[in-house]
Amino acid sequence: MRVLYLDSLLFFELVSDVTLLWAAGKLCQARRRKLHLLAAASLGAIYALLSVLWPPAASLPGKVLSLAVMLLTAYGKEKGLWRLSLAFLAMCAVYAGAASAVIWTAGKASLRALVFALGISLGICALPFRFSGRRGGVVRLRLVRGSRSVELNALRDTGNRLREPLSGDPALIAAEADLLPLLEPEVQSRLLATAGLPAPERLTVLGAGFRLLPYRTLEGGGLLLAFRPDQVFVDGTLCPGLWAALSPGPLHPGDGCAALLGSDE
Repeated sequence: MRVLYLDSLLFFELVSDVTLLWAAGKLCQARRRKLHLLAAASLGAIYALLSVLWPPAASLPGKVLSLAVMLLTAYGKEKGLWRLSLAFLAMCAVYAGAASAVIWTAGKASLRALVFALGISLGICALPFRFSGRRGGVVRLRLVRGSRSVELNALRDTGNRLREPLSGDPALIAAEADLLPLLEPEVQSRLLATAGLPAPERLTVLGAGFRLLPYRTLEGGGLLLAFRPDQVFVDGTLCPGLWAALSPGPLHPGDGCAALLGSDE
């Protein structure tokens, strides 16, 4: 029974830690690397198990050290780590309060009660997104690459799930002609010289820095060329990790927009 309990504890701590770390990153619009989040959550789960087997590890210094290691593992390369830390601590506090309330109501602690409390916590933390209006409408994009920059109006599209397949990072879509000024002159020349060719053939000419992004629409699917700008600002807020996909033709999403942006960015 003890082995089963420890196994259950380890699994639930892993799930809850990766969920709360992911939610904190989403709240702060940080890049969420799956392997980093999993590694950080694994360290948190191991610490939780160690705290049960060796109670001195559950001291305040041990908890602070554990949180610091988890956050550095998950988001150590992101700017604004202090904001991420505060967001994660706030979510942990919400979860702890929800867990205490659920356990008090149920009269006992159980894995089901903890899972229910985690769901309540995510629901509470999702409220700012539901009422902030970030899931739709027109936004102003500013893309920066070196000393060059481009500004476009973009429409948030709930159906845009375009992502770079290797990193899983999201991608905005804009017409190739609108993004050309962002690129180096030699790259612009190569794009213009290969216009009309399939994306894989153009990639061999463009070389490093570009990727192929698969897409699918109601009319079919295919591949788009994409690159990662140095910085992307959405209504003045830096959104790290965004890729820019090149649409061969102009986009007409309406409302005077020239680009499409996913609803989660």
